[in-house]
Amino acid sequence: MTRMGRTAGVLIACVAVVVSGSAPVHAAPKKISWKRCADDRTAQCGHVSVPIDWAKPKRGRIKIAVARVKAKNPKKRLGVLFVNPGGPGGSGIDFALDRAGLSKQVRERYDIVGFDPRGVGASRAVKCGNVGKMPRRYPRNQSDFAKLKAFQGKLYRACRKKTGLLYDFLGAGNVARDMDAIRAALGAQKVSFYGRSYGTWLGQRYAEIFPKRVRRMTLDGTMDHRVRGALNFSMDEARGLEAAYLQFARWCPTSKHCGLRGKDPVKVLDALMLRAEKGRLHEIGDPKVRLSVPELAQMVRNSMYEPIAWAQLSEELKELSRQKGRVVKAAGANKDPDGAFAGILCADWSFPIRNYKELADVRAKTRRAAPHVRLNPLGWEAVTACIGRPRPARDPQRPYRIKGVPPILVAGALGDPATVYPWAVGAQQGIPGTALLTYEGAGHGTYGLSGCVRKAVDAYLLNGKTPAPGARCPARLPDFSQTSAARRDDSVRRF
Repeated sequence: MTRMGRTAGVLIACVAVVVSGSAPVHAAPKKISWKRCADDRTAQCGHVSVPIDWAKPKRGRIKIAVARVKAKNPKKRLGVLFVNPGGPGGSGIDFALDRAGLSKQVRERYDIVGFDPRGVGASRAVKCGNVGKMPRRYPRNQSDFAKLKAFQGKLYRACRKKTGLLYDFLGAGNVARDMDAIRAALGAQKVSFYGRSYGTWLGQRYAEIFPKRVRRMTLDGTMDHRVRGALNFSMDEARGLEAAYLQFARWCPTSKHCGLRGKDPVKVLDALMLRAEKGRLHEIGDPKVRLSVPELAQMVRNSMYEPIAWAQLSEELKELSRQKGRVVKAAGANKDPDGAFAGILCADWSFPIRNYKELADVRAKTRRAAPHVRLNPLGWEAVTACIGRPRPARDPQRPYRIKGVPPILVAGALGDPATVYPWAVGAQQGIPGTALLTYEGAGHGTYGLSGCVRKAVDAYLLNGKTPAPGARCPARLPDFSQTSAARRDDSVRRF
């Protein structure tokens, strides 16, 4: 949801660069020509010009859209805090103008700076045009697999044609270099970073390439770039969703807001999954359209990002349980393909799957790893998005190479349905000197879910104090006193 008008009319600030080794060196960067943002007159918007291909700057340039909210207390200003919400494909400008949900204390001391990563929003968004109907995301046989593979190749070619050379340079390494160009244009020697979800991978990549430019870095719900292969990735994702649902199942008997009181939510979901598998479940509000296993899992997943949605989920599961169970023939419409998601994700992640047999094996083993939710549709979308793409990942999964940075703070939730808790543990183990803060509850992005987490992150960002080893914050139960906030957000939710 990029607010395209925010950066309209802003003058371009060019940054002269030369490439030296893996990290660009900035030569007398020009300052950004700031103007008031169209949608927020208290914030500033501008552009920074960067090469499309950092290794070959003469191949062309693009403008990266940037937004800044200046520190409220300039006398106690700590510097620049870059923020990114994840996605991949989320708008850093929107996130900055929303102040990244950060506390008043942090906003007083930092300039909050966000940017739309290359290929996103106002930074030359990926375009693909109409590539036709998406085939089955969940193939039933080799023929279905071949159609999916061919379509993904077709999608790549369409996006490459419409977007141009940029489409082959959307990876986090390029984004990290863009971020450092912004840092130079801001005149900052070092920067701090707060990233959520997929935004944590951008922070990790920046710390790899520019360790001496990092002041403080918080990774909230982190990716783990060491997780190799479609099977490991898919199973991790499914186990994370299962862990979140089991927290919901423990909450249900204790709350008057749960519509399944008196029933076992795990058994309810198991029964619904069996009916969905047999084609005997239909969408709520449309008895003619079948609700499939992945669609039921998606309903669950959307409700696990914030526990405030649990009451709504309980009512939906109750309503589904009351259906008569007749066979429903009509399948739901396939979602439109997302070339931006594939272009960004598949630049840095490799999930080689050669045929239907291998893909079916991934699904079968994922089901055994998470027997109640069966799979995580987000994990499945990720591993199938890269099938059939003619260009392999430029920076596939590997051990971390982060050295020489100050202590990094990683925060992870036991019931995170997207960037799962084992990934937080993996990042903490793989990055020397990293502190891990465990949130015992469910949800995605711990800072907004727990006052305990917020206090610890603030202490780190403001004072450099990391939590003690083994630090944990207790789960916070959903508060339904704000009834207007109790509806689930069903917009596209990813990493």
